[in-house]
Order: sequence, then structure tokens, then C-alpha cells
Amino acid sequence: MVTKVVPLNEAFDSMLKELNIKARRVCDRSGVSESRLSQFRSGKGGDIGVRSLDALLNAAQEENSRAMSVFAGYLGGIIKSVDNMTLKEKGELMMALGKSVREDSEK
Repeated sequence: MVTKVVPLNEAFDSMLKELNIKARRVCDRSGVSESRLSQFRSGKGGDIGVRSLDALLNAAQEENSRAMSVFAGYLGGIIKSVDNMTLKEKGELMMALGKSVREDSEK
């Protein structure tokens, strides 16, 4: 089985959205301009340097202590947003949630 590598910009964007981290706050903390971050998140601005990405990730981590682990999960393909799931994956998720709810109600 081959796992698709998620681009850095998509993993970072998904992490911000999932954790409801405001881009403006990350920019203020990291020193990266809002326009540069916007270009990076959209994938339209070319590559971002390692130092800038490191500063952005550290700033996001200061906003939410789960930021780096969530970013890593998206990057490694472990976490997927519902929008990026196949219909089969969505069905499996629904079945797992139903089982979990059923088991909790039996306790």
C-alpha cells in the first residue's frame, strides 16, 4: 500500500483549521508576513524556507499545544479531514463512531 505524501502547505493549513488557530496570531508570533503565510497556505507562493516554517510551527505550538502533533499527523497521512476522505473512509468512520456510541451507552 502506498501512502500519499501530504504537501507541507496542506498539512499546515489543515492544522490551523482543525485547531482554530488564527493565522494573524501565528504571523505576529513568528515574524512571517500575513501575505507570505497566505501564499504558502494556498500553495500559490512557491516554497517557504525552513526557518520560516520552523517559526510558524513554533508560533502555532504556542497558540495550541497540540499544533505540532496535529501537523505531523496530517503530514504523515495519519489524520485526514472529512473533506479529504473517500466515501469508503467516511463510511468506516461513521461505523466506528456508531460502535463507540453504542459501547458507551451500554456502560
